[in-house]
Amino acid sequence: MTMLQITFLFIGFFILILVLATIFKRYQRTILWTAAICMFLGVLFSVGFGYVDVIDGDVPNLPLITSIVLIIIGSALLILGAEKLHSQQREKENQSIPVVTSASKTHSADDNGTGIVLTGQLKMELAEKVFAKAIEAGYIKEEGSHYKWNESKVLLAYMCGRIYCGDYPERLKMETKTYWKFGMELFPDAELCALFGTSDIGQSRQNRKDLTVPKNFQKIDIFFE
Repeated sequence: MTMLQITFLFIGFFILILVLATIFKRYQRTILWTAAICMFLGVLFSVGFGYVDVIDGDVPNLPLITSIVLIIIGSALLILGAEKLHSQQREKENQSIPVVTSASKTHSADDNGTGIVLTGQLKMELAEKVFAKAIEAGYIKEEGSHYKWNESKVLLAYMCGRIYCGDYPERLKMETKTYWKFGMELFPDAELCALFGTSDIGQSRQNRKDLTVPKNFQKIDIFFE
């Protein structure tokens, strides 16, 4: 095998891995790491078990040695790329949760003490509409100056993400599962935690990014019709 053939094979394989990682973004890190490990172990086993011989007669087999070096370098590049992409993704997720110094002022009891008035970032016509439907359906209960959520926290995060961030459910072609896709707006985590008297609503949302929607998500979607 000539050096030119080795070069083209290496470039072709590298491009194939990058294409797969781009298509299946949810498994991007796994694909890159798996390819890197398989390439590295393949070289070790091939040389260790004698499937390939780095010595051709009495002289080094330069094309083979070059192939081994390229594969090792390629493995390292794939791992570095996987970790860099993962780090960038984590930074984007962290930036989506704003730092709020006073969350207690985002909601208050109304003048008659008969309900809760949304203020600040939480005051939206859509929020008032959805919360009213959730109360009617028994998902939300008013307790003094805040709400009490009667279902799972991840379902609450899904509902709030749809209201304030433009999140939406998406069923991909050729798949039976529905995935939770994030919108572009910032998630008012501190205000919502104060409103519902709980914690980590934003974290529950972040943990499910690009994963399947929570159980009973259809019941929440009805509130948006």
